[in-house]
Amino acid sequence: MRRKHPLEAVERDLRVSPRRRLELIEELGADAEALQDELQRRGHRPAQARRAALRQIVPTNETLAELETQHAPPLGRWVRTAGWLDRVERLGVGAAAVVAGAAALVVVWWHAPASPTPILAWPQVAVVALLAANWTRAAKRLWIDGDLRPAFRQQLWHRQIGLVVAAIALGALGAAWEGYSTLGALEAEAAATPAVWDAVRRSVSFAALGLGAAIFGLFGWLAITPRLITDEMIERRISMFFTRPPLTLTSSGLASTRLTSTKGRE
Repeated sequence: MRRKHPLEAVERDLRVSPRRRLELIEELGADAEALQDELQRRGHRPAQARRAALRQIVPTNETLAELETQHAPPLGRWVRTAGWLDRVERLGVGAAAVVAGAAALVVVWWHAPASPTPILAWPQVAVVALLAANWTRAAKRLWIDGDLRPAFRQQLWHRQIGLVVAAIALGALGAAWEGYSTLGALEAEAAATPAVWDAVRRSVSFAALGLGAAIFGLFGWLAITPRLITDEMIERRISMFFTRPPLTLTSSGLASTRLTSTKGRE
């Protein structure tokens, strides 16, 4: 089992973009190696030099907070300055969900105001709202926090795909219900031609709503995909950085380093 790199905790706690995290940990690693070499030239043993170098290089919580503020995206710095950072995600997600859901509801009632099918439209409206909310969470992490970690990114992506599938299924269900109702009326010879065409229009509208919601969800995610690909490539470079052995400590040295880092953070 690979020993944990002393700077992994720093990278995990630092909430900035992957590019900034990579630059910072590479800088810290280079500084620690240079300081270790200097201490060894002064007569310190390698393990002692490594521990002493890490004690001076590993930043405290206060330093990490300053780095996060300094390296936040421009929009994120503005939000921090305005004091909205704690509530911007809730407000943004709520606003996006309300606007998207209201738009979907207007479309449904505009095309099928007197049909029993709008009962099936409520789940469709909810799906559209959830698609907008899910995308807004990803966008907030990317352009305000600057930090969308792989695990959370995968969670949001799987949720987006699930909602897209649900939108298509609900659209197909609404269209099928209208088609079934129309066929039943035709068999009973109780439907006039205008009523038949109205049912066809409602059926097509529900199918179009489901397809439109799916396209909205997919193309919304496609818009942020270039940024996600770039971040993923940098995350791999970060992982490769931690597989290198430059600051590998002995077990006693690693324990001492963790203790010292913990005290520094407290």
